[in-house]
Amino acid sequence: MEIDVALVRAWAQRAGDMLLRSYFNQVSPERKLDRSLVTAADRAIEDWLRDQIVAYYPHHGIIGEERESVGLDREYVWVIDPIDGTSSFVSGLPMWAVSIGVLRHGQPVVGVIVLPVLGDCYWAVVGGQAFWNDTPIQVAPPQPPGPNDWIAIPSTFHRAYTIHYPGKVRVLGSVAADCCYVARGQAKAAIIGRAKVWDVAAGWVIVQAAGGVVCPLEGELPDWLTLLQMVRLPTAVVIGHPHQVSQVCAWVKRIVP
Repeated sequence: MEIDVALVRAWAQRAGDMLLRSYFNQVSPERKLDRSLVTAADRAIEDWLRDQIVAYYPHHGIIGEERESVGLDREYVWVIDPIDGTSSFVSGLPMWAVSIGVLRHGQPVVGVIVLPVLGDCYWAVVGGQAFWNDTPIQVAPPQPPGPNDWIAIPSTFHRAYTIHYPGKVRVLGSVAADCCYVARGQAKAAIIGRAKVWDVAAGWVIVQAAGGVVCPLEGELPDWLTLLQMVRLPTAVVIGHPHQVSQVCAWVKRIVP
């Protein structure tokens, strides 16, 4: 059964509309056991997305941030993050996203990301182009960075690494947004920390369809079937043009305790 990407886009945009209308700037956060933030909005939107998936694709597996995983050994597995960037969402900042990825036989094949405050939808299907709304997008070419060029980094990156990028670094507060801005060529690259699979599944499809690659900062990345079990990436990664990521890796140094 093929995935109807137009339907997935409609679900992501509907979820974003519900978040804006009923939850944004209207909810209080809680702390999960891992000390990360969660809100009633995260749970409600994930439940709504799961309901849509089960209704249209009842034999598919699902893994998401807020609920138990189902059917990770099935042909298709949906990887959903109802609010990527919950800290930004709670703080009233605009850079948060609804992220929906789909794996088939352990390989990401569909990615849809909506940034509701900005009204932007990024999406791609493996083997095709990447799009920002209905405009095809490509990662930036690997030119020497100018003073106003920028890369995205995690908010806690300075605790473990130094970086000597000749341009600027920015913290967007959402891994999904990092992927989108790299895919459309606005960010020259992005460093993504040890994110969880629901943070990156959709974004990596979009980045790769836009001509980019995912390169581990250290070590190697396991396959997706293993990642679904691990949940968290074993290392930080760099995303961008194939010739850009090696440069970024060279500018980064781990801080020795």
